[in-house]
Amino acid sequence: MDFEGFQYGVEGWTLKKSDRNRIEYFEMWCWRKMFEHCTNISILEEIGLERELMGKVVWMKLQYFGHVSRRSARNLALTVLENSVDGLSHQRRPKRQWMDDIEEWSGCSYNTFS
Repeated sequence: MDFEGFQYGVEGWTLKKSDRNRIEYFEMWCWRKMFEHCTNISILEEIGLERELMGKVVWMKLQYFGHVSRRSARNLALTVLENSVDGLSHQRRPKRQWMDDIEEWSGCSYNTFS
């Protein structure tokens, strides 16, 4: 199944665990609407596939990161990716950032990429 409408703009998403669960739920919801089976496992066995939508999301984000990181230093997208906003920081847990996904999936910190 091709999820082109779903994948539009996925490169810019910051994914939390709840977002990843929703993506997997959406994929199985689409399959259940097509096959009318009870369990996710029976649907996946019938079509002979594994869950693939989250893998596509990861691949697209990593591909976009590679594209942006190869650009010149004067590129706006690379400047935004590398810099952070100066100012006051609040005393709470930091929010998940776009680069957190890249570092988690690649197993490397951003400093090793540059």
